Amino acid sequence: MDKFTIDRNGPWRLYNSQPLPRNWEVLGTVTRGKYDTGALARTPIGVYVQINAGAVRSLDAAAVEAALAHE
Repeated sequence: MDKFTIDRNGPWRLYNSQPLPRNWEVLGTVTRGKYDTGALARTPIGVYVQINAGAVRSLDAAAVEAALAHE
């Protein structure tokens, strides 16, 4: 399981300037490990994703929820 650090007030627009798909919710920024930071969003079906310059990567929901609980 990846370790995530989440900043709900993080500057997510630095990592994605593209319009998000309809009904996606931006939650802030997420850092995987020490250096891999991007915008954190949740899709309408509840999938957490990291967005970097328009590239979207799905994240482990349990790991994200654990990080959100400790944020």
